[in-house]
Amino acid sequence: MYIFQFHHYIKSEMVEAYKAASIENARQTVLEAGILRFEVFQDAKDPTHFSLLEIYRDMQARELHLETAHFLAWKEVALQAFDHRGQGDEFIPVFPAAEDW
Repeated sequence: MYIFQFHHYIKSEMVEAYKAASIENARQTVLEAGILRFEVFQDAKDPTHFSLLEIYRDMQARELHLETAHFLAWKEVALQAFDHRGQGDEFIPVFPAAEDW
């Protein structure tokens, strides 16, 4: 299992474009084999701050995701939208345990 959560800070004038691209990417991503969860969050207090939570069955599923047309389309928008990049972190499951997914 591979769990990754990262934070993006978006230029205020690009928030809606970034949000639309992220939603489309997420809609397509959850249809991919090996994707357990893919969620997009927007900070309630800072609308330019987004967090994406990605949970893959394994690293290969993530690597395949990074080659899809919908990810590459999202990346094109995201690179224009980033004000600055926040950090990304890898996690291990505690509950439910990996074998219970």
